[in-house]
Amino acid sequence: MNKIFVILKREYLTRVKTKGFIIGTFLLPVFILGASLLPALLMQVNKGEAKRIVIIDQTDQLQKQLSDAFAAATDKNDKALFTVKTVETAGAIEETKNKLNKMVADKEIDIFIILPDSVIQNSRFELYAKNVGNFDLIQRVERTVSDVIRNIRFSEAGLDGELVRELNRWVSATTFKVDEKGSKEQRAEVSFIFSLVMGMMLYMMLILYGTFVMRAIIEDKNSRVVEVIISSVNPYQFMAGKVLGIGATGLTQFIIWIFTTIIASTYGLTMARSMAPEAAGLAFPDISIWVYVAFAFFFLVGYFFYAALAAGVGSMVNNDSEAQSYQWIVIMPIILSFFLMFAVNNTPDSTLAVILSLIPFFTPILMFARILQGAAPLWQVLLSVGIMALSLWGVLWFTGRIFRVGILMYGKKPNLPEVLKWIKYS
Repeated sequence: MNKIFVILKREYLTRVKTKGFIIGTFLLPVFILGASLLPALLMQVNKGEAKRIVIIDQTDQLQKQLSDAFAAATDKNDKALFTVKTVETAGAIEETKNKLNKMVADKEIDIFIILPDSVIQNSRFELYAKNVGNFDLIQRVERTVSDVIRNIRFSEAGLDGELVRELNRWVSATTFKVDEKGSKEQRAEVSFIFSLVMGMMLYMMLILYGTFVMRAIIEDKNSRVVEVIISSVNPYQFMAGKVLGIGATGLTQFIIWIFTTIIASTYGLTMARSMAPEAAGLAFPDISIWVYVAFAFFFLVGYFFYAALAAGVGSMVNNDSEAQSYQWIVIMPIILSFFLMFAVNNTPDSTLAVILSLIPFFTPILMFARILQGAAPLWQVLLSVGIMALSLWGVLWFTGRIFRVGILMYGKKPNLPEVLKWIKYS
């Protein structure tokens, strides 16, 4: 154990002291904080700026209603969204367009719309603006024009527009999460985003640090450092020290990112509630402490499972280009697990979800996804723990025999029969 600890300590201290680790660890939190602050700052900058709009009505019956509708449009704080401008439009329509285009380019107006004679029948009009990538603005304009035209259609059909809208009003659900303790209100989108973020974190960490182990083994092999180390420790101790040392590095980075994400998300929710009344109900989902314990457990067993495979692959090859032929063994199951997670989230208690979550390659992500949804009974969780323990032992035995021979092999990339011989005779 002392020899393993020495290798672990060397790997850990060598990596955490590098500029890349320090910059990467603390740059991401800065990016997360910036991402949470920037939208709020942009909203503050743009707040209260009413868009100057010109309406060109070729139907001769929408001008007043549209002008009144745009003038009455307000945001959540009752501030005007539009200022309707009147422009002399004598002459052909192309001349009018050219004149208004110039006004938009000179920033005299922000937007103008042209409603053709057929707009009531075919529901199409033209919108001109310097920035047509502002989807929120375009949707507001479309909604305002649509409301006015719908009123005209209702009127022509002899219907009361207000009554029709009231009868056609959308019905929404208030969602409650049910568990053994009862039920508690929880927004469906918040629960989905939370599960997606947690699953994404598992996915990224497993791929990232599995790849780190593989490259670390290749670097030591190419530099011939491994020949010196193997003279003092056996290959199993060397592999264990590498895996544990890089895992400790990842865990350190992971803990820093977790705390930063929680702080940034908490601030983001606070800002959202203060600026948008409809966001008042947003809150972190009420998650049991055992879910976080499960997250830590499946992250660790998943990491050791895939890191052992990555160490075996790294010992077989001589450089990164050769590793690309084999690294799909490590990466593809993780990628497949991530995509299967969406189906499991929809039906977490289905037979297929249960079977997939008990397959060792998929267990770290899929079983955790089911636990997060409250769909995994205790016996299934314990069964997955037992399966992962046996699988981890099997993978360590399997890759250890490959590692013992491959770490000192140079030159030609081994083929499958040669690898099977290593496993058989080592």
